[in-house]
Amino acid sequence: MLVKKRHQISSKDLKEILEEVRKVAPEMLNSIDKKGAVERVELEDGDRIYMQGGKPILIEHAGKIMPALTAAPAVLSNIAKVVVDMGAVPFVAKGADIMAPGIRSVSEGAKVGDVVIVQDEKYAKGLAVGILLMERGQILQKVKGKAVKNVHHVGDEVWNGMLAIKSS
Repeated sequence: MLVKKRHQISSKDLKEILEEVRKVAPEMLNSIDKKGAVERVELEDGDRIYMQGGKPILIEHAGKIMPALTAAPAVLSNIAKVVVDMGAVPFVAKGADIMAPGIRSVSEGAKVGDVVIVQDEKYAKGLAVGILLMERGQILQKVKGKAVKNVHHVGDEVWNGMLAIKSS
């Protein structure tokens, strides 16, 4: 993942971002230091990572704000869950999108376009943050196809804090 630009955001920009956070994960507002510096890392693929204290706190993908997997457990626990079978875990951890047949359950009320946390069925650990692409009913009927777009997963550059600066 190559970094296009990095800079500290203004307090005005932070307020706008916090308004978006309030819609997706209101609990996250308590874990962001509103007076502390927040850095925006713009990636070549158009995604943005927001960091505080050198740690990723938010990801912006296709205009949608979502918490990073490094967010506080209380934040992640209040986001819709997609639980996958153990056979899907190595693929999800390598960045694969989540296919409907590998999904065991989906939080009630989750809708297409919602930000979701992908967890394994055995330990309920967060494996990825993604966007729901398929209706819950279709997923539970094991319709084939991509059900969740994997945006950020354990072991990726955001997780490891290794965002490489592009050399010109």
